[in-house]
Amino acid sequence: MRYGFHLSIAGKKGVAGVVEEALALGLTAFQIFAKSPRSWRTRHLSPAEVEAFRALRDMAGELPGVIHASYLVNLGAEGELWEKSVMSLADDLEKARLLGLEYVVVHPGSGAPERVKEGLSKALRLSGVRERPTLLVENTAGGGEKVGARFEELAWLLQDTPLGVCLDTCHAYAAGYDVAGDPQGVLAELDRVVGLERVPVIHLNDSVGGLGSRVDHHAHLRQGRIGEGLKAILLDPRLREKVFILETPRSPEEDAWNLGVLREWLAP
Repeated sequence: MRYGFHLSIAGKKGVAGVVEEALALGLTAFQIFAKSPRSWRTRHLSPAEVEAFRALRDMAGELPGVIHASYLVNLGAEGELWEKSVMSLADDLEKARLLGLEYVVVHPGSGAPERVKEGLSKALRLSGVRERPTLLVENTAGGGEKVGARFEELAWLLQDTPLGVCLDTCHAYAAGYDVAGDPQGVLAELDRVVGLERVPVIHLNDSVGGLGSRVDHHAHLRQGRIGEGLKAILLDPRLREKVFILETPRSPEEDAWNLGVLREWLAP
């Protein structure tokens, strides 16, 4: 099992600074934005920056990395927004390939599921990605026209593609899957509909909103409505080889709390 935070690349000496922070915190995985999550502007990676990142990560050993696509991406949209979304996702896939990262995670967006599937396919074609990174579609909290709140919809998006799924526990709970009361049942349903072999990354987030609330608002471990249900997810033997990422608000005190709970759960 590998676990880590979503780390910021801002204010660091290139992306290599993320590896240094992960090691300082004792993390065994990490997630980043490759550019600002709220701007269409891309971020250039110089050859020297890429080389420094790869060298430090190689020295760190097994340290799986995830790029999270921009929050602006909406693959269910039409027109210019759809085109910008596809290009932004393709850019993230290319950056992950350059950096040697294993996964890119994207929210499918709102609108027509058919447009989402077409956008995912086009982004893969434009990026030229073949085997790595794997593009993962994240489940959503639902509400409005958001695509991907139900496992059946995720399975349809994956059909006849090399795509995978990133399970967000907060989103699943907000969408009506009882991660708090029946975490094993939720995993069994995900396995039946999607297949756990296609779910390599899990966003381990507690939920501010209640069951089925459609509220996408993450809480610190043990401070939300899911509580100890997340421990059952973390320790489920079916997920032993997965990458767990915490997307909780961050400060030194908040990091200490979440890592303390996580490591307490992992202690024999």
